[in-house]
Amino acid sequence: MLRSLSAIASLCIALLGMAQPVAPTSEAGLTIVRVVHAPLNAVKMYDQALAAWKWTFGQEPGATLHRSDRTNGSIEGNARLNFRSAMLTMREETMGTVRYRVSVQVKAGECRVQVSELVHTGNRQAMRGGSDVGLIVRGEGPLQKVRGMGRSNAVRLHHEVRTVATERIQTLLQQFEARIRSQAAE
Repeated sequence: MLRSLSAIASLCIALLGMAQPVAPTSEAGLTIVRVVHAPLNAVKMYDQALAAWKWTFGQEPGATLHRSDRTNGSIEGNARLNFRSAMLTMREETMGTVRYRVSVQVKAGECRVQVSELVHTGNRQAMRGGSDVGLIVRGEGPLQKVRGMGRSNAVRLHHEVRTVATERIQTLLQQFEARIRSQAAE
């Protein structure tokens, strides 16, 4: 009896050790959405959204505009923000960037901005290489193990990256909305 219980326990431990990490999916990732309403037709709204992109997300490091389609009312691009941990000082590995994707959908009177696919990449120039949090998710911790870090520090770092990125993106979205509204008022 005791021998069979220890065999079952050993089997359970072995199976847990073989567990695969959760594959990053866009459903698990953090997504920030803002809808701007303004009394403009679709063409004018598109022009204002494109101008707002250039003055907000377009000013961020590494910003690139991948697609700009006036007939469909869509704008897509990528940008990044620089990150340095205030919590984990003297850890060059966690310093790095958070890349993200921006999608803008425009129709008459409405502009929907979605920021998604936020991914933290650590400092590749650090002596021991970068410590990547990876995809920033809505949950409490990263989907993958962070190299060189225990689980509790990885969760705290993930929370810090998510907070810093969310605050910066919310600021950009507020500026984006203000730019559209000020141009619509003229």
